[in-house]
Amino acid sequence: MARRRKSLASRFFNPALGVVLAPAAALCLLAALGALWDAAGARKASAWFTAGFLGYGGLYSFGFLRLRRAYVLAHEMTHAAAAWMMGEKVLGLSVGKESGHVDLSRSNLFISLAPYWVPFYAFAAVLAFRLAFGEPAPPAAKQAFLLVMGAAMAFHLLHTVESLWTARQSDLDGAGPVLSLSLIGLLNGLLLLAALKSLFPSTVSVSGSLNWAWGASSSAWASLLRAVS
Repeated sequence: MARRRKSLASRFFNPALGVVLAPAAALCLLAALGALWDAAGARKASAWFTAGFLGYGGLYSFGFLRLRRAYVLAHEMTHAAAAWMMGEKVLGLSVGKESGHVDLSRSNLFISLAPYWVPFYAFAAVLAFRLAFGEPAPPAAKQAFLLVMGAAMAFHLLHTVESLWTARQSDLDGAGPVLSLSLIGLLNGLLLLAALKSLFPSTVSVSGSLNWAWGASSSAWASLLRAVS
């Protein structure tokens, strides 16, 4: 009976939930990109972050500094870190130029999807900055940190899109591709908003961005329901 319930969930409930969440996920991502644009408009506060974000994005787009192995390492290490957080054992880890693998005692949805929404190198940059500098940190250190954070966020977003676009990811099989992609989009939007708010608190409004995303998503579903009723 448990196997049958799981099959019904994966065949019907998970895709339906993914479709319901899809507009909110897309609009949350759009709101986060809008917040990024607003932050970039505050040139004095965000110049170094914007330079890192656009700098890595430009190099990546023109085929330079792809750092694919570094992404594979981050991907597998995030799986491992998520497993440790859930009390699971990491039995083995391998990293290649284009792909990798991690052996775990058990996995779940959080562990499977963690690399697609957790920016490993951005968190590593925050940890390194906090360990290396106290408060207040020197201005040059803050500028270098913002530059690295911008590049790290661009690295995460671009490589995540590339991985999902160019290859079938078995990590999405547990919840199904529709629900997994909706969750990945939603979580990336929320995390990017949180990161921008932490870095530029006076420029970015999380509540305003989320209210806009929620209102637009609700309006879209209301219009659709009126059209089919």
